[in-house]
Amino acid sequence: MSTPTPALALAPMPDHATTPPQPTQLCTPPTHSKSRTVFEVLLGSEVTDNQLHTCATLFSENYGVWAADVSPPLKPARLRKECLAFPENSLLIMCTVQDQLEEPQLIRHAFVTKWPYQNGYVGWITQLVIDIKQRRRFVATSMLQQLRLHSWLTHVTMMGMVSSHPAACNTLCKLINGDTCDVDLEYIRTHARAVLDCSTVKYLKDAQLRGAFLGEPGGSYSAFTSFFVDHTEPLEVLQFYIERDRWSFGPLLDGHEFLILVSVPEDPNVIAM
Repeated sequence: MSTPTPALALAPMPDHATTPPQPTQLCTPPTHSKSRTVFEVLLGSEVTDNQLHTCATLFSENYGVWAADVSPPLKPARLRKECLAFPENSLLIMCTVQDQLEEPQLIRHAFVTKWPYQNGYVGWITQLVIDIKQRRRFVATSMLQQLRLHSWLTHVTMMGMVSSHPAACNTLCKLINGDTCDVDLEYIRTHARAVLDCSTVKYLKDAQLRGAFLGEPGGSYSAFTSFFVDHTEPLEVLQFYIERDRWSFGPLLDGHEFLILVSVPEDPNVIAM
């Protein structure tokens, strides 16, 4: 992930959409193991340095196997600059597991931001990280569903992300009651370049659309973002989707990430729960 440089001033939001809500905490009922899962949604301006440090550690230890010329760990200051450059339009969603005898443990988190586009806003997942021991349990979907309960989603007409991991792409598609096999590819082709051009995230503005976006038959719906991370595990997951006819975005290439855009329905109740 390259370091974004804010370049655009964001249009003012209506009063009801900009009033900072109190941090939201949702708990799942305790199980027989006496542990519980807690979701917390924070406005960008409410995120502390300690929370950023915890998120940076989770990212560095669980995101992937890095290429030789990439130098994690991710520093908290860089994470704030990349994911919270416009704190009034950004959120951090944290999911912790709490045990009576132990300190809360962060097992997944997501950063989201938004910027003006056409008659609304584009919502963007800038980072989605899952503890490797928690993957393939639908935990990312349950975390992003917290957006449905937050005023941040007001006037967001489209959600997007770039990711090299097929499971992350599927999570975004499922958020709108869809799947990676039945997304509107024409919708993605129509909006991709314009969405990136007006982005407030520099590495997105600089991303080079490839494959299907250039009309290549059988090409992938991807962008070259110079994000070189080992693809061994993502390719295994990709093969899982392909074998079950659940994949529409083509092959995964080195230094590339899939680009996903989905339309957000006006009725928030349509969003998957």
